[in-house]
Amino acid sequence: MKKDIIPHNSAEILSALREINPFWVNKEWPDLPQIRRYPFYRAINYLEEIGSQRALFLKGFRGVGKSTLLRQIGNWLRNERKVEAKNIVYVDFEKRPLRQIPWKTWFNVWEKEFKPAEGHIYLLLDEIQYADDWAQEVRSMLVNSQYRIIATGSAAAEIQTVLDQEVRRWISLSVPALLFYEYLLIFHSNSNAYLENEILKGRSFLQEGILDSTVLNRIADDLKEVFKSYLLHGGFPEIANVNLNLTDSQRLLADVVDKALYQDMRTQFSRQDIENLERLFEYICRNPGVLLDKSKMSGMLQVSRPTTARYVKALEDGDFICSLNNLNRAGKKTLKAKPKVYPSDASLRNSFLERTEEVLLQSEEMGHIVEGAVAAHLSAYAQAEGGQIGYWRKKDNEEIDFVYKGTNSKFWVIESKYGQSNAKWLRALEKWPASEKERVSICFLVNRDAADTKERAPAKELKCPLHVIPAPVFLYLLSRELWINANKKIADKNSTTGSLTGKAEIEGSTNTTGSNAGIKIVKKHRLGE
Repeated sequence: MKKDIIPHNSAEILSALREINPFWVNKEWPDLPQIRRYPFYRAINYLEEIGSQRALFLKGFRGVGKSTLLRQIGNWLRNERKVEAKNIVYVDFEKRPLRQIPWKTWFNVWEKEFKPAEGHIYLLLDEIQYADDWAQEVRSMLVNSQYRIIATGSAAAEIQTVLDQEVRRWISLSVPALLFYEYLLIFHSNSNAYLENEILKGRSFLQEGILDSTVLNRIADDLKEVFKSYLLHGGFPEIANVNLNLTDSQRLLADVVDKALYQDMRTQFSRQDIENLERLFEYICRNPGVLLDKSKMSGMLQVSRPTTARYVKALEDGDFICSLNNLNRAGKKTLKAKPKVYPSDASLRNSFLERTEEVLLQSEEMGHIVEGAVAAHLSAYAQAEGGQIGYWRKKDNEEIDFVYKGTNSKFWVIESKYGQSNAKWLRALEKWPASEKERVSICFLVNRDAADTKERAPAKELKCPLHVIPAPVFLYLLSRELWINANKKIADKNSTTGSLTGKAEIEGSTNTTGSNAGIKIVKKHRLGE
């Protein structure tokens, strides 16, 4: 939709650009976090590989840190890749006057003033949906092999429509809410340093000794209280960083949800549609892990089934929810057609439903919350590692919560039984074809209490290890593995300097009480192997 164009002179435009590009005058962005999340390493990896003709889009819910990530990439380009400052330009289209002027106007002002040098020119475009004709402008710029473009945007439904139409020009990279390891790395660095130095000592998730029940219980003791904080308000960096009580932080997050619905969706949906989107999201928040029957939802919302399907896709594209498919290839079509859906983040769900600390004492609801957190972490891992995450169901009472299929076609099988009976866990495995049982490499029972080695009922059905592991430990180790793998891919490409953030982030250190916890990367198995 075209906006009224308000004339601005070149000096005003240049001033606005200088204000948000401090490295042009040898300064840094103020208060830019030093810790780099795992999507940072994935973005850099893409930037190194995609070359020209394609742009990178950072996709995620409002407030998860996309703009911070974009600025961190700018810092890396300037300080570590030594790209000339005039060849990097950051544009925040949400801010005036840049959101009110044609694309070519600001671009021509920048180009005339700085006369960029030879080599690549990096355009870091924040909240790109506010720029008129942004898809066409990016398309025309990609013809020139000199340009490298990275963009973010919050109007997910609108932007995803463009990305779906121009898949050859864009690579979409998901930036989820904070994973549990990242939450500790950023906000509880001392606790994380203790775990790294005193217990983990550089070992990876599947490395020998880590899944010993004594080790798992030591980790669980240190994570118990911080895990509760993470579930209530830990998924959104800026909100988690503010010293507010739970009520106030949830109010801030509720405002973010309102903007994500009523502001970001309005170009694609009517007011009535957006209210239905909110009702559908509420239903999923109250019933995490539900097998979503679109026909049933159509009746509840009083809309057609195709409209319901459009709502579900909009919530998926906007990172309100994550959906898992049934991986039972022999299952009925009616089961295959029903995705298993979860809120994308526990703190998002709890804020939306106005849950207080009392929810931590409610066993059944905590079971749903933790299962959703497991789903979010596994989904992030699958996206990063190129695997596939789903559930397995044959009949109503024969289901496996999560099945991760690695790139080598081996399976991880995970049951989330936080505060629930473990007596019948993994019973559905008895129905698996023998050929698929042989491809199960490891099984986890994610529970509330201590790790143990007693509950191994399915062992006779499978030729693989079975581990009972407390939920905080599973989420911590899984997200830690993801972060290490993302960091290591870049470190392998840059063997002379270790990694993008320096060797301190990936090698063992005896002093990791600061922001960067020391991790020694060693040869290890990968999920699904």
